[in-house]
Amino acid sequence: MSIAIPRRLALLAALALLPAALAACSDDPVISGGTPTRLEVIVNSISNSVTLVSADSVNPTPRTISLGAQGTPVNAAARGAFAVVPLGIYPFASVLDLRTATVAHTVALPANSGATGAAFLNDSIAFVGNSARNSVTPVNVRRGTAGAEVAVGTFPQALVEGNGAVYVLNANLVNFAPAGPGSVSVIGPTGTVTATIPLTGINPAAGVAVGIRLVVINSGRFGQNDGTLSIVNLVTGVEEINVPGFGEFPGSVAVGPDGLIYVGVYGKGILVWNPNNGQFVRGLANPLVPGGSPPVSALAFDYAGRLHTLNPGDCGPNTPGKEFGLTGTYTSVERTITTGICPFSISFATLPAN
Repeated sequence: MSIAIPRRLALLAALALLPAALAACSDDPVISGGTPTRLEVIVNSISNSVTLVSADSVNPTPRTISLGAQGTPVNAAARGAFAVVPLGIYPFASVLDLRTATVAHTVALPANSGATGAAFLNDSIAFVGNSARNSVTPVNVRRGTAGAEVAVGTFPQALVEGNGAVYVLNANLVNFAPAGPGSVSVIGPTGTVTATIPLTGINPAAGVAVGIRLVVINSGRFGQNDGTLSIVNLVTGVEEINVPGFGEFPGSVAVGPDGLIYVGVYGKGILVWNPNNGQFVRGLANPLVPGGSPPVSALAFDYAGRLHTLNPGDCGPNTPGKEFGLTGTYTSVERTITTGICPFSISFATLPAN
């Protein structure tokens, strides 16, 4: 069996984009000719690196940023010319300069942080989850400095940005196992917690903000095949629905331009659920399987509505992963890119023109 599911459980449980208008871009992930460049930022957990590629090119040239000798990253947040990568059991966050494809700052987090999950509050401040401390830390990406911890719920393992806020998904894990349902801590524009929203979902692992709603995928209990989907009304602060049937340890979620919800189930493929009628378009019996076989460790839609997915393979020391770009009905692969070892996260950034 692949080592990636136990690794994800250990890193995520112990310590996950809506399309916009397409703009022209270069294949090289550096500003050229004053044209904004659309980047895909891929975090490689085992090789402790980030792969940068053009989001729009069919045949881009990847660039690699090494994050150093220590770290167990599984996700990142990107905005403008910066990305923030929490380094897991190594209590630091790397701030990347996407223009130069370098590490601009390595920011110290509180001891025993378990640094997992990141999201931007604004163009300068990103929050990083300290899953082992039940807190989050604001990081100024321009200065490379960290602010005081902000207390949230138990085991914050994913952060989601949207509506000028950051939504912290608290997994409520104790000794690597769910102690009960999770919750969402809302961090407002001033950087303080403004609300806590209880969930009925177990082990919330990833989410996406869509208008006034937050879509959350709950991984459930490892080995119990009990993944669910929660939809939270951000105005009323109430979980409106919790939907079962998402299988064994789902870990990524995105909303497509068709309004359907796409969920990556690591060992199965991609499930598709229609929020308008509450039915599966593709369930566990007929998932989308990019490249012909799982695993699927992450998925996201880019600015033009193309679906991007990651296949980490067996996460072996000499086995790079793959990124698949899909178009149309998302059944055909338009591009395949070789990544670092064990890719686990996709995010997008637009480098502003000078």
